[in-house]
Amino acid sequence: MITRTTHNLFRFSLWISCWMFVLGWAPTAPHKPSRMPLSARNRGSETTSVVKRLSLAGVSVSPQGFWVIYSVPEEGFWPVQITSTEEDASAATSPEALTILQLISGVDMAGAILPPDILARMSVLQSEQRDDFVSRSIITYVKDSLPKGANYSESHPWFQSRVRLPQVTLDGVQMNPLSLECVSRGIGQFSLTLTEDILKAVCFNYDEVGSETFMAVALALRYKAPIQVTGEVETIDQEELSKTFPLFKSADNLFESSKRVTKSIERGFEYHKLSGALRIAMERGDQVAAERIQEKLDEFDSLDDLLTLDDGTDGLDLMQ
Repeated sequence: MITRTTHNLFRFSLWISCWMFVLGWAPTAPHKPSRMPLSARNRGSETTSVVKRLSLAGVSVSPQGFWVIYSVPEEGFWPVQITSTEEDASAATSPEALTILQLISGVDMAGAILPPDILARMSVLQSEQRDDFVSRSIITYVKDSLPKGANYSESHPWFQSRVRLPQVTLDGVQMNPLSLECVSRGIGQFSLTLTEDILKAVCFNYDEVGSETFMAVALALRYKAPIQVTGEVETIDQEELSKTFPLFKSADNLFESSKRVTKSIERGFEYHKLSGALRIAMERGDQVAAERIQEKLDEFDSLDDLLTLDDGTDGLDLMQ
């Protein structure tokens, strides 16, 4: 009986193997993934676009406004215009330029220029214009907190401020064409396109030249999301960068300036604490403690501990 059963299993496995061979299902060697990035693989066309990740090179003011300069691998520098106002002709004074500088320094004020919920608001505005699963899910989520039959975009700002918005984060920014790769918690992934209508609805100061790039760059800095370009972009070399943007400040200088400012603020707090302690010690007549505190205060008189601005090397003059 065992022999007959074994024989039947052998015939059945042989029959299965024959059909797998006929249908092209025969086992093959394990597939080795391509070393080329998925976005750059050939998908049936002769030419493909290479995705390049940008790195922040620095910023600059100019007669045309405020610019963020990115470094493109193996190509050069790519200037991205953020504002087109004369306020930023010789120093970064516009709210948008100051917001970018703060974000580069690791400070997110989350004020009127870039509110904390601005990405979620733009996602809702786009969802009202589309008809796909993610958009319908976002609208359903939002409508539960809106008056019956009302749309978010048409509601009074008072109602909009009380709407329960979805939790949206930014995974990446594609610069050409510009789109934001977002994820809504519990709903899914989607691409956000910064249309003129959406930007006019959320921007504090809408600028047809720079609002789109300001929003993309600012949100990428806030969420620490990578910025990428596909294909070719107009780049400049180091020599042209120096000629076009003579007030260029590198990202390294900005980071170093930020550290010095932070250190100065911390030392200022420490100085005031010691001054208060010295006053209390003197009021109590504790001469020993007062002398020790005075020694600490004397250390602050050293010029090495003061915040200085170096001509042409410090990014702080952008904010003067």
